[in-house]
Order: sequence, then C-alpha cells, then structure tokens
Amino acid sequence: MSLKHSHDEVSIPDTQDAPSTTEQNSRWKDLGHISLLFIAVRVLQYILVLLTPLSSFDNSTGLLLDTYASKDEQNIFINKYIVNKLLPWDSVFFIKGIMSSESLPAYEHEFAFSITWTNLLKCIYKMIYHNTELSFYRAVTIGIILNNILHYLSIITLYHLTFIVFSPKTSTTYNRYAAQMAKKASFLHVFSSAGGFLLGIYSEPLSCLLSFVGILAREYCTKNISYKQSFKNPIRSFILYTVISTFCFSVATWNRSNCILLGVFYLYDLFQLVKIRSYQRAVQFPLLSGIIMTISIIIQQYYIPYNHFCPERGEWCNKPLFNSSTISFITKESLYSYIQNHYWNVGFMSYWTPNNIPNFLFGLPNLIILAYSSFYYSWIYPKNGLQPLIIISMLFWFLMLFIANTQIINRVITFIPLHLWYMSDRLIKNSNDDNTKDIKVKNDDLLVKYYIYWVIVWIAAQTILFASFLPPA
Repeated sequence: MSLKHSHDEVSIPDTQDAPSTTEQNSRWKDLGHISLLFIAVRVLQYILVLLTPLSSFDNSTGLLLDTYASKDEQNIFINKYIVNKLLPWDSVFFIKGIMSSESLPAYEHEFAFSITWTNLLKCIYKMIYHNTELSFYRAVTIGIILNNILHYLSIITLYHLTFIVFSPKTSTTYNRYAAQMAKKASFLHVFSSAGGFLLGIYSEPLSCLLSFVGILAREYCTKNISYKQSFKNPIRSFILYTVISTFCFSVATWNRSNCILLGVFYLYDLFQLVKIRSYQRAVQFPLLSGIIMTISIIIQQYYIPYNHFCPERGEWCNKPLFNSSTISFITKESLYSYIQNHYWNVGFMSYWTPNNIPNFLFGLPNLIILAYSSFYYSWIYPKNGLQPLIIISMLFWFLMLFIANTQIINRVITFIPLHLWYMSDRLIKNSNDDNTKDIKVKNDDLLVKYYIYWVIVWIAAQTILFASFLPPA
C-alpha cells in the first residue's frame, strides 16, 4: 500500500503545456476510442441476450406481453429473441407506467418505480409519434434506445468532468495526467457493474447522467479550493450552479432516491463559504440551491402522493409531522420510505439475514472498492476538492451495507465517480512507475486488478442472468 503523501493534491506531473492542435486531436481520438469500446461492449451484451434460452425463471414478463401485445408482435424475431428478454424485474412496473394513460400510478407501491422516468418516455413517444395511441413495442424500443444514449452521454460527461477535476486548480493549461485520468475513467465506466440493467428500460442511466452534469456544473463554479475566488462571476455561477446543478440533482433524486445524497455538495459549499465569512455568496448559491432542491423533493415525495391517496388511504397518511393543516401532507414517513419498509422490508439491519448472504457477496466487490476509494483520497493521496464526494460516497456505502437491499449497489453505484477515479489513478501510477515492473504489485493495485477482472466476468454473467429473469435483481 502506498504511503500518505504530504501534499494536498493528487500527484500530478508538473509538465504542462498549452493545448496544442496535437493534444486537441488526442482528446478527439480518446472520445473515438471510448465510443468504439462502448459499441463493442453493447454489441457483445446484446449477443449474449440473443443466445439466452427463451424460457425464463418467472412468467411476469409473459403476462405483461399478453396484456399489451399480440402473439404475432411477440414472435417477431427481434422482439422474441432480444426485446422480450429485456423486460424482467422492475421493467414490468416501468412498462405499466409508460402504457398507462395517467401520469401517476394507480397503486402506491408503483410509486417506487420512477414516475419521472416513465413520464419522460411517454413525452418522448408523443413527440415522435405525434400523440398517436401508445404502441407497446414502440414505447419499449424508445426506452431501450434512450437508455443506451443516456449511458453513452454519461461516459462522455465523465470524461470532461474528470479532466476538469484533475487539472490543476489554478491553471487552464493542458495536463497529461488529467487527460489520462479522463480516458481511463471513461473506459471503466463503459464496463459498469450495472450490466444487463443498462440494456433495457431501467431508470439508472438518467440519474447517472444528471449527477455527472450537475457535478460538472458545480465544479466550474468551485474550481478554487479555498473558495475565495469561487462564484466570482455571479451570472455565470447562477446559471451553472443554481440553475443547472440544482435542476440536475433534483431530477436525479426524483428519478432515484439515493441521489438525495448529492445535496451534500450544497451543505459542504455552504459550510466552506460561512467559514470564510462570505455570507452573501453562501446565501446566493449553496443555500438557495439547497432550499430549491429540498422543496422539489418535498413536492415529489410528500405533496403529490398525499394528494393522490390521502386521507382515504390511512396509515402513513394519518401521521403528519406538523400539527398545521396547511402542511399536513408532510408526514412522519414519506410514501417512498413506507413502500420500502412495508413491501420490501427495507430498514436498518433488516437485510442482515442468513438467506441474504449470497446477495451481500454479489455486492461485496463494489462495497470494498468504494470504501477503499474513500480511504485512498482521504489519507493516501488526499485531495480537498474531492471531500464532499468522499462524504457522499461513504454515506452511500453505509446506506447500501446497512439499510438497502445490498446487491442493488451494483446498479445504483453509477451516480458516483469516486471509485472510477481511484482505479484510474492506480492504473496510471502503476504504468508510469518503472520500478514496479519487476517487483511484487502493491496491495491496492491488486485490488484494482481483481476488481476489473471481476467486473468483466460479472457483466457477462449478469447480462445472461438478467435476460433469464434470474437473481440478483
């Protein structure tokens, strides 16, 4: 294991030159390589789906197909051998939401399956087909294509985000280390542990892209780690930080509730600005953004479901947090929390049972890599600019280990880039260190090596399991 470095930033080569035409071409070449890798991995995954046996572990998809599509449509080659296999598990609820004429689901447990995502797909469908009657396979095809586009865009966004984060804070010149980090992190994001979930109509790629865009917009405003020069241009900062990042973090949270942790960025920025007594900027940017994000979440998590189900529903409806009738919709437990606890037994240590040991093993590689990534950037190569993301990562790690259905970390970890940056940094340091070529590989490099081996095998295996409607979900 590497010893702690005394400097504040990640080790960055001092040789920096202005971005020449050659270097600009190098970036385009990187993006070309990333695009080709993405296409190759996707093609291989869809081939695995094609080769997966038609019989599945569960008949929920078959019942769904019989409800919305004729036998002739189901038996078209691409539908029968690929599309139908991409509709297991939560896809059933997403399809129900898309095919419904209503914007809100009829049953409360269906609120757990992003109405933001399903309504977005319905809007896109209407834009393309000009408000014609919903066609099942057209809607599914739009969802599949959009999912792939969103994941690809998140990879490209990560490339730019990584370059900005790991370039020297006080410089705008080209940095080779940042360029290497950007390329490797993007490559690693192509091999996402979400596996087969990225092939169908799951909502994770939307939150992933929004998270990366929001972090990037914030990074442009907080480039100076001392915060003395942050938000220097009020108009530009308002557009990037208060409008773009707040919109992205809020919608990401509507789509996937774990993204509420992105609000830590605003708490961290608020604390740093208050610490240097920059009260005006503290109010104008992080405090305002945090308030807007909080209000949007209250509307989505409390106000909308309360108006839809209460007071007739009872139970969670009858437990207001405040006595005031004006805000009686703010209940002690949000509908989403109630759903998770009531229908899926989600709660502190609730998942810690002997029969769930295999599910913990499925999520163990990501639990390990995320924990060590936080340790790495906190103690081995400390970097102040990553502190709020480290806090988010550790809170997410705690949530996945002690509260959530642990195995879902493999598909929802995509909104956090920290583990990708850790692995990229180790790959660069190992390849640049000539002294390590003939000696035993460091412990942290072994961890990265084994994780990469695992994720390549896991993507193939999980794609087959997903197409067969077999756990883990």
